Amino acid sequence: MIAPDTLLNASRTTKIYDAIVIGAGGMGSAAAYHIAKAGASVLVLEQFQRGHTFGSSHGETRIIRLFYDKPFYTELMKSAYAEWRAVEKEASTPLLFTTGSVSLGVAGNHYSLATRENLETAGVASEEWDAERLARRFPQFQVPKGMDILWQQDSGFLHAAACVATHLQLAERHGADIRENTPVTRIDWHADVPRVETKDGHFRARKIIVTTGAWTERLVAELNLPLTVTRQQVCYYRPADKNSHAYTPERFPVFVEVTAENEFFYGIPDFGKNGVKVARHGWGQPISPDTCNRTPDADYIARLDAYVQERIPSLGKAAHAEVCLYTETPDEDFIIDAHPDCPDVLIAAGFSGHGFKFCALVGRIMNELAQTDKTSFDISHFSIRRFW
Repeated sequence: MIAPDTLLNASRTTKIYDAIVIGAGGMGSAAAYHIAKAGASVLVLEQFQRGHTFGSSHGETRIIRLFYDKPFYTELMKSAYAEWRAVEKEASTPLLFTTGSVSLGVAGNHYSLATRENLETAGVASEEWDAERLARRFPQFQVPKGMDILWQQDSGFLHAAACVATHLQLAERHGADIRENTPVTRIDWHADVPRVETKDGHFRARKIIVTTGAWTERLVAELNLPLTVTRQQVCYYRPADKNSHAYTPERFPVFVEVTAENEFFYGIPDFGKNGVKVARHGWGQPISPDTCNRTPDADYIARLDAYVQERIPSLGKAAHAEVCLYTETPDEDFIIDAHPDCPDVLIAAGFSGHGFKFCALVGRIMNELAQTDKTSFDISHFSIRRFW
């Protein structure tokens, strides 16, 4: 690591940071933590306040799971779990809650077959259940006979807002400078030392880390990345008092279901103030992150209510709904790579609605890339060049 120094610029002195992290959401906060912990000088620039609700990292919970239909995610998740536990230990703050998971699908569906095979290949234990066994363990569910049901004991959820806040607090503890309400207007990567411009001035760093979610394409427009920002919605259910105990994390698992119509639903136990979280993955409308309609749609809520009434009838109807954003790639795989024309600009984007569980690991990967221009993890699937 090169020690911080200064650059004489006309009549003033401008500090050169080791790294500037643009965006203080899930990925940016983790990157800032890992880079600062390594002893580097870090500046974090966030266009809103920390913990804002305009992007993809806010809210109380996100699923964490080892089961995936693509094997490289399962392998990476083994390391992601370890990274989350390490953050918890350093912060003395619980972030990851294990509940086990139930994966449901019509008999013989591709997703169930692929996830089961990937878990077996990765040496991760899972169990095939039938409807009777599910009913004995989790009577909250109502499923027909013949469904594919997979139980995986290590799944659970992350306390999302606390994850972001904790990473930022630890980054500050290790010396990071975090500046809120500081939108970046331009990255000048042609300069000898890359420069980040804001309305209030500019900053220089040897490495620029772009973790700006829905606003990524704007900052690296010259790359024409195939990123689509979509409006997503989630619903929360508060069971009647007589059933409320049945949906705590101790008594109810996270779950996913792939329907015959290829809809992908997921749910998370009652945690925090809102209740049981249920949503349909994907199927969002392309939008601009600056003009997104933040009012949930009545027809979406009705579709979720119908699904819940069929699958978990004691939850009743949605008590609350909210809007968030995905930033999607065509293949729903991430982008973690250096700018093709400037290796000092690193990009982590396109997490396509399933990236939060990887935040702690992505932070470590970004630090490795910033320090050595390479990483010990296989990120070949996340190359920018796959789109060209």
